[in-house]
This record gives sequence, C-alpha cells and structure tokens, in this order.
Amino acid sequence: MRQSVDFNRVLEQNRRFHDEVEAEVYDNRMGIINDAFTTQQMIAELERVLGRPLPSGGTVVDVGAGTGNVAVKLAMSGRFDRIIAADISTGMLAQAQENARNVGCSIETVQTDMVRLPFEDGTIDLVVGCAVLHHLPDPVSFMAEVRRVLKPGGSCIFIGEPSRWGLAIIETLKLPLVAANRVYKRVSGRPGIQWEHDNIDVHTFSVGDVMRMTAGYENVRLVPEGFLETVLDQSFFTAIRYMQGSVPGVTPAVTVIRRACRVLDQTLLNRVVPRNLRTDMKFSAAKPKSTEAGSVD
Repeated sequence: MRQSVDFNRVLEQNRRFHDEVEAEVYDNRMGIINDAFTTQQMIAELERVLGRPLPSGGTVVDVGAGTGNVAVKLAMSGRFDRIIAADISTGMLAQAQENARNVGCSIETVQTDMVRLPFEDGTIDLVVGCAVLHHLPDPVSFMAEVRRVLKPGGSCIFIGEPSRWGLAIIETLKLPLVAANRVYKRVSGRPGIQWEHDNIDVHTFSVGDVMRMTAGYENVRLVPEGFLETVLDQSFFTAIRYMQGSVPGVTPAVTVIRRACRVLDQTLLNRVVPRNLRTDMKFSAAKPKSTEAGSVD
C-alpha cells in the first residue's frame, strides 16, 4: 500500500475516469452478469469471507458500488430491507440503477466523495465493497469511516482488492498486450486521453496492510483467494471482451472458461498457492460492540 499520494488528484482522476470511460464499458469489459447463478455465487463469496451466513434484513451499503455488481445481486436475493449503492461517480451509479431496473429490483444510490460517508454514526447494519479500496487515496482513514457508520457489532466485507504479488504476476503477463496497444495507438494516430493510472489504481495490499486498515475492529478475518481466474481474466480475457465482445459466442465462451477457472481455484489452487501469491485480498471485520477491539483470524 502506497504511503504518499496526491489526495485531491486521486479523487478527481477516479471520478472523471469512471464517469467518462468506465460507466459505459465496465460491465462488458469485466464480464459482469446479474442473474440467479451469479447472485448465488456472490452471496456464497461474501459468506465465505465473513465466515458465517449474511445477516438478514437491515440496511446494507455497497461502498464504491460502481455499476452495482454487488448491490444489484444483494437486492436480487431479497434478503435485506434496504440496499444503498454509494460511489464517487454519478455515471456509474446511473448504470447501477439501470442494471437494477433491468432485473426488476430496487436499490438506492448516493454520490459521495468516498472520504466522508453521508450516513449518521452507527446506522448501517452491513457494509460491503468490491474492488474499491485500491482506488482510494487513504484506505486506512476510509476504513475508520466505515467503522463510524456501522452499528455496534455490524460487519464489513471487502473483496476483489489486488494483492501485491498477484498484481505483479498479472502485470508481467500483460506486457505483450500493453506493448501491442501502444504500437496500435501510435500507428492509428488515436492516442486518446492519457489517464494517470497510478492515480486511479493506487494501491496493492499485503497481509500487513489489511491489518493496518482494520485497526479498531474485532473478529478480523483475512481470506486471500483467487489465482487462475483473476490472472487469466485481467491478463487476457478483459482485452478479448473489450475488443471482440460483440462477436457472437465470444463473451459466453469466455464466461464458461472463467467459471471453470474459478472452480479450479476454489477446489485446488486456493489451498496450494501461497497466500501472498493469491490475487485477491478479501477480508471481513466487525465494529466492536464495546470499546475494546478483539481477535484476528
């Protein structure tokens, strides 16, 4: 996790990039589907990281909700009273609302700078986040803000955060595609906007980073997962969906391969790949019911 960043530049770059680029293409680029199967998979993943069934009812806030990958699926499950999607990007939130309407469920959306959450102290039953902390200028302070809004005993679950060594493997495998893309842009004369990606994807995380972010919590549960699916998806499949996704059969074929890789990860690789080499840092933690923080799993 980087210790020194340009706070305002990170926020502005993320807001603009997700409004101007990602809102229209994110779901296709990431292969996001909202159906009964993926809803079941999302619930199972969150419960695996939490270490127990998700609480029923209450208010859930999906922080850094983007296009609603988590929020929409939680709404589809029908297990909660209120689902709020919070994000810095109004464009992503508009897409989240559209995704919810398309599957016949309802979510609330709220635009926030992702520094101060617009909720009263101790009012939220569950906070979830997917691939959000690595975009923030100060994840440690943000986790303190999450703790503020949670009810005493309430939990947070974060998934999809890049591990330090996992991302290094992915970036190494992506080098040929990155080089080819640079050549294409130069030859075609279409360089486009030069986004400051080190101010968009800001952090990677180690086990120690997670421990620092969860200071003041109790029942911290760290569950690093993933290898083959994430490595192949971010190294190759994302580019295939982006460039060839409109070709009939391409996206379904990639989806089938991804699911097969996920099964292999869950049945074998999550057990044998060293924790620091797994690609996704996932963790859960609870706000203490009292003023004393508790144990770490």
